[in-house]
Amino acid sequence: MEFPTFPTTCIPGDPVSKISLHPDLTKNVNAPVIPEPTSTLAIFFKVLFYLIAFVLDIVGNSLVLLIIYLNKKMRTTTNVLILNLAVSDLMVGVFCMWVHVGNQLTSEWIFGDIVCKVNTFIQVLAVTSSVLTLTVISVERFMAIVFPFKAKWSPWVTGGIVIVDWLAAIAVAAPHLAVRHQHEQIWKDRHEVWCEEVWDKYYKDEKCTSYEPGKIIYYVIEATVMYFLPILIMIVAYTVISVRLLIRKAPGAVISATASAQERAKRKVIKMLVAVLVVFIVCWTPQQVILLWDLFRPKVRPPEYVRPLKYMALYIAYFNSAMNPILYGGFNENFRKGFSEAFRCLLIRRKNVIKPIGNNTAHRVPTGFSENDVPLTVTNGRTGTKPTTVNTLYTPDA
Repeated sequence: MEFPTFPTTCIPGDPVSKISLHPDLTKNVNAPVIPEPTSTLAIFFKVLFYLIAFVLDIVGNSLVLLIIYLNKKMRTTTNVLILNLAVSDLMVGVFCMWVHVGNQLTSEWIFGDIVCKVNTFIQVLAVTSSVLTLTVISVERFMAIVFPFKAKWSPWVTGGIVIVDWLAAIAVAAPHLAVRHQHEQIWKDRHEVWCEEVWDKYYKDEKCTSYEPGKIIYYVIEATVMYFLPILIMIVAYTVISVRLLIRKAPGAVISATASAQERAKRKVIKMLVAVLVVFIVCWTPQQVILLWDLFRPKVRPPEYVRPLKYMALYIAYFNSAMNPILYGGFNENFRKGFSEAFRCLLIRRKNVIKPIGNNTAHRVPTGFSENDVPLTVTNGRTGTKPTTVNTLYTPDA
C-alpha cells in the first residue's frame, strides 16, 4: 500500500489537503485503541440522572404549556415568552437528552448520520432560543418595573420578537448541518463509528501547524450569543430592577402592615431574580469553559478525565431546561397551587372561568405591577363549587 507524502514546508494560509482512508483498508489491522467498556454502576447513575432531568423537563414544561393554553387570561406578554421558553426546553428534553446519555453508554455512535447532523442542530437551536428568550424576559420585566407607565408590548411586537428569536437560533445552529458527519473505520477487531465536526483546515505557519479559522469564528460568536451577551444583559437588567424595587416607596400614607408586606414582596422578587441569574451562570459556565478550552487547547490527545468532565458539563447545561419551570413559576406559592390543581385535572374542565379576585374593579394594582400580575380566581361553572385562587404563570412582581 502506497502512503501519501507530506510537504516539509508549508505556506501559511494554504488549505490542508484532506486525506482519508477507505474504511476497508484497515480491516486486517487491529485498532490502535480499544475503548474501555462503561461500568454497570456508571450506566446506572447516568441513566438515573438523565431520567430525573427528563421527567422534570417534560412534565414541568408541558404543564406550563397546558396552563397557558387553557387559560386565556394568562396569555400575557410575559407568559407568551414563557411559553416560547417552555417549547425550547421541551425540545432539549425530547431531542437532546436521550441522545447524549445514549452516546455515553456505548463506545460507538449508534444513531446514524441523520441524527448526527440533526441532533446537534436541534440542540443548538433549542438552547439558543431558550437563552435568548430568558434574555428577552429580563428586558420585558425591566421595562414593566422600571418604566411602569410606558405602553406595554403589543401582541404584534411580542410575536415579532418570538419570530426573530427563532430565526436567530436557526442562524446560529445551521452550520452544524454542514460540518457534522458520521465516520466509520473497519478494523480487524473493531468496527469504529463516530460523529464529529469537520471544518476546513489551513496552514498556520511554515512548520505546517494547522488550524480551523471557521470553527474558531463560529464558536466565539456562539459563545457570545448564547452566554456572554445574555449574561451581561441579565445582570444589568436584574441589578437595575433590584435597586428600583429597594428604593421605591408606595405613594400616600402607608400603614405598618402594608409596608411590611411590600418589603416582603420586594425581598421575594429580588431573591427570585438573583436565583434565576445564579442558576443560569452555574449551569452554563462549565459547558462554555470546556467549549472554549477545547477550541484553543493544543491539538494532542486530551487526558482521560476530560471525557467525564464534558459529560457532566453538558448534563448540567441541559438540566437548566428542567429547572426553568421551577424558577419562573414555582418560586411563587400561588403558582405551585396551580401545578397542584393541574395534577388533579381541575384546569382541564370545560366550564372553568378565569377572572380577577373580587368584583371591585377599582382595586389598586401596586406601581410596577399589571392586572395580569395579580392572583386570579378559577371558578367552576357548577353551582356551589368553592372558588380556587391561582396565580398567573409568571409573576415576578408579586
